[in-house]
Amino acid sequence: MIIGVVADTHVGEFLDELPQWVLDALAGSDLILHAGDLSDGSVIRTLERIAPVVAVRGDHDLPTAPRLPRRAVVQVGRHRIGLIHGKRRSTDALVVAAHAAAGRRIGWDAGRLRAMVRAFDGNNVDAVVFGHWHEAVITHVDGVLVMNPGAVCPWGSLQGGRDPRPGAAGVADRLVRRYRRQLGGAAMTASVARLTITATGPDGMIIRQ
Repeated sequence: MIIGVVADTHVGEFLDELPQWVLDALAGSDLILHAGDLSDGSVIRTLERIAPVVAVRGDHDLPTAPRLPRRAVVQVGRHRIGLIHGKRRSTDALVVAAHAAAGRRIGWDAGRLRAMVRAFDGNNVDAVVFGHWHEAVITHVDGVLVMNPGAVCPWGSLQGGRDPRPGAAGVADRLVRRYRRQLGGAAMTASVARLTITATGPDGMIIRQ
């Protein structure tokens, strides 16, 4: 079974519509998982032309988006996949500020990935899919495959090189842009992903624009 994985599309907010390359990359999927920040509900309708969609709530969903759960567990055969956006209110701003102050990438990724797995403690998941951080990741934590497909709209409010917004939002934009530049060019390339479910378990692949 092939599962298309996508996150942080931000359609209706920073993008007008899903780019064609995303639809091409997800073609042939048996199921599509969207890990939050649609931001508009039209994204689900567009993706449903390819395959059934399971989506969770993000922190940038617009009023036009459906009311989605914060997390979901998807059963695929005998395997279970946890789906969550990944925003952590208590640490997100601190992480971005610390990176901006340090001027370099700092070692916090392992803690973030463990937190994504802990969000599904007791659910016996074989994989966890999350979004929010706009950086593609495939790794294993305590035997669980952990995947972030990256973002369709990797620069968010600064997509397309647009200027920071006015006021406090602009301060946040500048901090986030500095943080994302520290991730490097590959991280800020738009991407989606594919999960292939085999008899031995899930296996992931990142698909970049």
